[in-house]
Amino acid sequence: MRIFLILLFVPIISWGQIITDRPDQTEASVTLPKNILQIESGFYFQDEEAFNTLFRYGISKNVELRLNTNLLFLDSYDGLNIDSPKLGDLELGAKIQLFNSGDSATTVAFLTHLSLPTASKYYSNNGYGTLNRFLISHDLSETFSIGYNIGYNKIYGEKGVFVYTLAFAKSINKWGIYAEIFGERIKDGSQSNFDAGITRLINDGLQLDLSFGEGLNNDLSYLSLGVSWNYNLTKQN
Repeated sequence: MRIFLILLFVPIISWGQIITDRPDQTEASVTLPKNILQIESGFYFQDEEAFNTLFRYGISKNVELRLNTNLLFLDSYDGLNIDSPKLGDLELGAKIQLFNSGDSATTVAFLTHLSLPTASKYYSNNGYGTLNRFLISHDLSETFSIGYNIGYNKIYGEKGVFVYTLAFAKSINKWGIYAEIFGERIKDGSQSNFDAGITRLINDGLQLDLSFGEGLNNDLSYLSLGVSWNYNLTKQN
């Protein structure tokens, strides 16, 4: 059983200060500003439910550090009843800005994570892994954008996985909507999926989201509710 729930998302819509990586699967091609801490959480209603929290922190103009956690709810494992919920493997990583010019509508970044086998039995991939993506986005207008990723994930002892995403997003005042296709390909097969959702900006540092996803050639099906919070650690009271 492969537990490979890294839920990383693109900020295809942004207003004010907060720029989130929720709720779609396409990773953003921009990094957080220096000294900005951002916490993004969401609950996923599916066959195996999960509560995901991503911690992001900008350490410089072009680099952010990341910690991704997943609280997994497993009813059984190969027919065995197991204790649940428990934390899955931790993922430590960084996003690096490669290109972001005020004269261009295109931005490019590189994302890398190290998956650590920190979880208990049944909840772990039982090996170290790397997750890498190139992230590209284009602002087609002030309110419409497109983002896409291509990458390769590898857990030690398992087959490597090529991943891809393509998302279209539109902003309407403080609301955002998006639609997306995403999937993965291994040596002996592939999976393709669709998802869509909405975001609502509450204030400059708080955003809510709602999304759903369905498999196009598999039985993936989920509904997700999330919240993202942003804070400037150098802000003076």
